[in-house]
Amino acid sequence: MECLDLYAIVPEMVLAGLAIILVPIAGFVRGRWLHLPAYLAVSGLIAALIMTARMLPWQPTAVFCDTYAVDGFANVFKLLIQLGALISLLLIAGYFRHRPEVAHAPVAVIFTTLGGVGLASSLDLGLIVLFLQMLSLASYLLVALVRSDQAGNEATIKYFIYAAVALAIMAYGLTFFYGMTGSLELRAIGQALTTADPVWVALAAGLILVGYAFEATLVPFHFWAPDVYAGATAPITGFLSVVPKIAGFAGLARFILSTLPEGMMAWPLLVALLAVATMTLGNLVALRQTHLKRLLAYSSIAQAGYVLIAVAVAGQVEGALNAVGYYLAAYLFMNLGAFAVVAQLERATGSDAIAALRGMGWRMPGAAAALTLSLLSLAGIPPLAGFAGKIFLLAAVLEGGMLWLAVIAAINMALALYYYVAVIAEMYLAQPTHRVTLARGSGYTLAVGLSLLGTFALGILPAFGLEITQRVAQLLQ
Repeated sequence: MECLDLYAIVPEMVLAGLAIILVPIAGFVRGRWLHLPAYLAVSGLIAALIMTARMLPWQPTAVFCDTYAVDGFANVFKLLIQLGALISLLLIAGYFRHRPEVAHAPVAVIFTTLGGVGLASSLDLGLIVLFLQMLSLASYLLVALVRSDQAGNEATIKYFIYAAVALAIMAYGLTFFYGMTGSLELRAIGQALTTADPVWVALAAGLILVGYAFEATLVPFHFWAPDVYAGATAPITGFLSVVPKIAGFAGLARFILSTLPEGMMAWPLLVALLAVATMTLGNLVALRQTHLKRLLAYSSIAQAGYVLIAVAVAGQVEGALNAVGYYLAAYLFMNLGAFAVVAQLERATGSDAIAALRGMGWRMPGAAAALTLSLLSLAGIPPLAGFAGKIFLLAAVLEGGMLWLAVIAAINMALALYYYVAVIAEMYLAQPTHRVTLARGSGYTLAVGLSLLGTFALGILPAFGLEITQRVAQLLQ
């Protein structure tokens, strides 16, 4: 019982208890009670956010017999995951209002969130596999939420197959590390690997990278994302584009910095090359998209590449992890802001075609402004959050001595501006072909409001965001 440090996992216990309670409630609620699970889930997420925020000043420590980290790194990522889930849940409640799915979605959202926060703190190979499986299984259910949707069912099958293969490969790589070191704990593995055969270390690390790269949508493990994003409903796509990605980056960064010996495998160069491939492919393919969800899917892949450039220098640059945390926070707000408007469009028209936006800037100025600001932030236009985030990423890379990587990233950021502006041009410059009225509701309003508030706050007051995200550097070593 001496390892039962329950005080350190109060937010996780709130989420776990909430998920268990929601299962029977979601199965029995009917009529005017359909929204009860969503209300409970929102309340639980707010409580978990408050409790996690209270843990930010804590000194880094490992609990549960050194298998679970309670440090600034984990707490910041947990805040981002929970906040992404909260905004997504508001959007889901608005989209599925008065439909049976509104009762079932919160269960899967909370389980996915629990998997994400657990992955951010895991120091044990067994826990990593457990939380990745929890994250993935609940995500499948969200994609298949609308049972009569053929596109959603097809996307679920693709998602399941890709995820099963990726996670199986990753688990195989984890067994290599256990076999070489005789330990399941990341820090002990990292110490033991300093004297291990570099060939076997490289092989095992490569297999493990597959799982993290799948969650973070890194090339060449991104193939599932466009089809799954397009097949799922817009609010679910927004959730999948944020929460699993943030959790994947948290797990990847902790794994690299805690496990891989410094200088072995030249991992900074490998991560940098992976970042180049990810951002370049994402941006080039996004140029050809005619539907918003697929465009934002490839945009999401490119955004993952931007984050990865700072991960590449995280072992040498003190502020690199700060930049990663800040940019992921900015990405959370601006991406969910864009998906909130896409969800309104899809709910009203049944389509996410870019052509459906024509003339929206004059007919629905509020929604058009929200989408415009979100896209401009994704493109890195000041004074929005994306601009400050990109500056911090590029500054970290330059400090790490990778000038060539900063140049390629800057070119990609300029290239991305084209397809974001093309969407904005459809709203303000093209003539409408038919009249469209967007879906409305308090869920949409709150989701858009929180997203824009975060986008402006991080852009105009970057010191505010840095004060919180600088705690990401408090990584338990």
